[in-house]
Parts: sequence; C-alpha cells; structure tokens
Amino acid sequence: MNVWEVNPAGKSDEQIAREGLSCMEGWMKELGLAMNLHELGVTEEMLDGITNGTIIMEGGYKVLNHDEVLNILKNSL
Repeated sequence: MNVWEVNPAGKSDEQIAREGLSCMEGWMKELGLAMNLHELGVTEEMLDGITNGTIIMEGGYKVLNHDEVLNILKNSL
C-alpha cells in the first residue's frame, strides 16, 4: 500500500497484494526489464542445459533438486 499507493478500501489482503504486484509489474515493464525467459531468447530446448548448469546451493528455505529447478524454468517461459 505504501510503495505502490494501493487504496485498501473495500479490498481483501489478497486483492491489495495482487494490485500491488500488478503495479510493480507495470513499473518493471516500463523500465524494459525482461519478465520471462522467453523475452531473453530462451527456448524449451535450452532448459536442460540451463538446469544442468545451475549450481544448487545448500541452505536457505529449501534446497531445490534438478527436477524442481527445471519445473521453475519451464514455468518461467
């Protein structure tokens, strides 16, 4: 609400959050940032190579495995 000046009147927490995320997405597009892997020229055929080149870090909230990284990349196309 404070950053994107979302008016919370009559909105659920989820609606407020979605509106804030929509504002952030608009700002990111305005800056010309890539919003998905496709905009960077990545194709589905490249995902295995990208996944194999991904360094899996220990620590954090969850340690991802190869299949989880691949799934995230697929969803990022």
